[in-house]
Amino acid sequence: MSMMDKAKLAGKAMKLQKELKRMQIEAEAGEGDVKVTAGLSIGQASMNVEIRSIQFSESVTDDTDRLERLLISAINQANKELMAEATTKMQEIAGNLNIPGM
Repeated sequence: MSMMDKAKLAGKAMKLQKELKRMQIEAEAGEGDVKVTAGLSIGQASMNVEIRSIQFSESVTDDTDRLERLLISAINQANKELMAEATTKMQEIAGNLNIPGM
């Protein structure tokens, strides 16, 4: 890989990292009774889902079992959607690089 190719790759990686950090997903459960907003926290060698806000209607505050199920469902949905979108963005970059095994 030439120095020019490495520089282009580094530039694309930085652009991708900025895009991923800006990503935000809102997922809901129970027909909107619970809403979770999540984004990505990106470290040097890691990428994690970060819950940024949780909202729920008063109708679920008295039923802790239902609230728990809805929270878990909304968090899992946000995680799934974030990872799918992040994977798509990473594949777009990697697909242009023709890296064996990707």
